[in-house]
Amino acid sequence: MNFSFFQRPEVRKYNYIPQFYVEGEDKKSNNKVFDRDEFAERLHRSWDKKRQSRRKGISNFKSLIWIIIILVVLLYVYVKFL
Repeated sequence: MNFSFFQRPEVRKYNYIPQFYVEGEDKKSNNKVFDRDEFAERLHRSWDKKRQSRRKGISNFKSLIWIIIILVVLLYVYVKFL
């Protein structure tokens, strides 16, 4: 008798349909030469722009929040002990 308190999950099945390369049917060929260096440079430039803009806004906001918290604590301590 197989009895258990916990249900075991079913085995996950992997539904893979192989696709084979046919040499004459290259869909991405538009008579353009793919330049990896140029692509990598454009990609890194766009990432840097996004990262710098996010970092700049977040750091300013975090700094402002910390300054406000410190001022509130100092004001509380000043009022409490005087």
